[in-house]
Amino acid sequence: MGTTKEFKPNSIKKDIQRYNRHILSYWYTKDFNTLCVKDIILYRQYLTKQKLSPQSIKHCLSLLRRVLNRAIQLEILSIRLPYFEMPIINNARVRFLTEQEVSLLLSTLMNKSELWHDISLFALHTGMRAGEIFDLQAHHFNLYQNLIILYDTKNNQIRTIPLNNIALSIAKKYLAYNMQYLFSEKKLLQVSKIFRTAVKETNLNKGVLDTRNKVVFYTLRHTFASWLIQKGISLPVVSNLLGHKDLKMTMRYAHLAPDQGKYAVDRLVYSIK
Repeated sequence: MGTTKEFKPNSIKKDIQRYNRHILSYWYTKDFNTLCVKDIILYRQYLTKQKLSPQSIKHCLSLLRRVLNRAIQLEILSIRLPYFEMPIINNARVRFLTEQEVSLLLSTLMNKSELWHDISLFALHTGMRAGEIFDLQAHHFNLYQNLIILYDTKNNQIRTIPLNNIALSIAKKYLAYNMQYLFSEKKLLQVSKIFRTAVKETNLNKGVLDTRNKVVFYTLRHTFASWLIQKGISLPVVSNLLGHKDLKMTMRYAHLAPDQGKYAVDRLVYSIK
């Protein structure tokens, strides 16, 4: 028997808002007993006319499909679920920060909030996702080996994250406060407006129109990976640190290490002289 996916509170909140705004308003007069592929196509066209992004359209279609599946499981509906053709999304973020940009951002954050300065610095030195950071508790830390051990990851695989001196000092600082979570007593559910305000004040997104190039909290994770690649760390090692399911996800950073290929073929020449 398959396991039931657990949804986080913030994800549930977004789904409820999405359902009320984009699904209920369209479907409440429709007859689901005659639902067919054409109905799904017309709904997708409707969402497009509402000027929703391809990612938002995909979220709406996915939520509708989950709702219908559940209705079929509970025998509320006795239909065969029609095929859902999902938009092809290429929303991979490519922006990473320079050392000067990081320095500017951290300085601005420190003036606003020591907490969010430290959370951002911690993300930059661990490559962790915001949700993973917010979930951290004392039992995730092995201070004898300077490791974080994540048990419930996005890919459902246990992942260990080594702590360098900066990340370790931040961890020890907040563990000493003995809060329920590393950075807070009550679990953080989203990145604070403080971070977004700091990004705005530093003009890091000035003139940037493509959302994939905008600086967001996730940019710190990309910066972590990009800097490692630029310093000669291999793609498999970076992939493991990021917790990527396969190396394909890490290949977006390959162009940052053009010298590694030259180094490799040069070693071959030296070995067969």
